[in-house]
Amino acid sequence: MAEEKRYFWIKIRQDFFTDPYIKILRRMAGGDTYTIIYLKMLVKSADTNGTIYFQGAGDDLAEELSLMLDEGVENVRALLAYLEAKKLITHPDFTDDIFLIATPDLTGSETGSAQRVRKFRARQNQEITLQSNSGVTISNDSKSKSKSKSKSKNIEIEPETENNPAAGYSKIVKMLEENGFGLIGGIVAQNVSDELKDFAEKSDLDNATAILEKAIQISVLNGVTNFKYVLAITKKWYDQKLFTISDVEASENKHSQNKQVKPLDQDMSKMTREEQLIAVMGKDGVRF
Repeated sequence: MAEEKRYFWIKIRQDFFTDPYIKILRRMAGGDTYTIIYLKMLVKSADTNGTIYFQGAGDDLAEELSLMLDEGVENVRALLAYLEAKKLITHPDFTDDIFLIATPDLTGSETGSAQRVRKFRARQNQEITLQSNSGVTISNDSKSKSKSKSKSKNIEIEPETENNPAAGYSKIVKMLEENGFGLIGGIVAQNVSDELKDFAEKSDLDNATAILEKAIQISVLNGVTNFKYVLAITKKWYDQKLFTISDVEASENKHSQNKQVKPLDQDMSKMTREEQLIAVMGKDGVRF
């Protein structure tokens, strides 16, 4: 949604390989291969807030992932079964897409401009260190002016979202903090501001606020209190051009109607998985 390029990376925790789920996985036959595939999946989902979308290139997600990750399809299928059994992945909106629970906590990112600012500050600190080591002294007045300038630069660079007077922003931050998302500030505060701005540009601030409230509600009901999960939901709505709360609710109602179980005259045990989904959800509710 944002025009500026953003860079993503995966941060492996120090206790990653001693985590009980990973230890169990590695002790399985072929477990080391499964672990490598899991790490590849984490990297693959870094720039989509933990979601891997099924595009329909393969017969199912396992086959499609095996093509994307260049791994054996049976190994991928076995790993997906393990991750699902341990509730390390979920299926948003009952689709074949998957959400990796661990990704948001392991993902880091920054914009191109933030990267340039970080490098610029590193060079400044290096220059100050070199000057200090060379015995260059700075008067109190110079230090004061230097700090003043540095502070001024920081104010220009850092996002101003924490002091944003918009009622919508304050409402979203309050809802997040009251529902266990932690103290909102820094990158998350900037993301809240960006989401409100993006949706407000397509509709208005009231609709933008209502959409974020709806996404937070869904996240909490799914037992996830990580803002990147909220971002995955809003990104999907934005990509589907659902820019007002009425658009979102209409889409949800349609999806709910398609999920209603209908009487079946056929023996489902003899159907393929795709035929079972169509029989239960209706063709419009299933993507192949």
